[in-house]
Amino acid sequence: MRTSGRDGTLTPTECVHALRSVPTGRLLYTKDALPAVRLVTFAAPHSEIVIATDNESWFGRFDRTFVAFEAGHVESGTRAGWSVVVLGHARTATGSEYLSGFDHTGPSPWTIRPSDGYLVLDIEYVTGHRLTLPRLAGDQRLGLPPL
Repeated sequence: MRTSGRDGTLTPTECVHALRSVPTGRLLYTKDALPAVRLVTFAAPHSEIVIATDNESWFGRFDRTFVAFEAGHVESGTRAGWSVVVLGHARTATGSEYLSGFDHTGPSPWTIRPSDGYLVLDIEYVTGHRLTLPRLAGDQRLGLPPL
């Protein structure tokens, strides 16, 4: 999604379009009553966030719970970008039918097999913003250094 230099609120349609433009996001949950975040690969078909679990049992803890999800993108040169937050109930699922409505015009975040496990988050509430991150005087960084 291209962003302009002006900051502002994204419509729900713009939020879903933005989500479909990136392959990774952050699952937000609580662990021992403290906030926690996990980077995940996802797709955004229909009104859902579908997270590939690689059949990892760890994701089972979120079945029938209320969670948050965030994804965003910032251009390193202009520091302009967007952030979208989704809230909703999650459920565990298997089968490729959960991605049947995904717009495959862009790169798919993973290869789909019928036995794959997913965490499916219903988009019950979505909010997003265009933003331009400030650059402090003397900050010459263009982006994150390679790992």
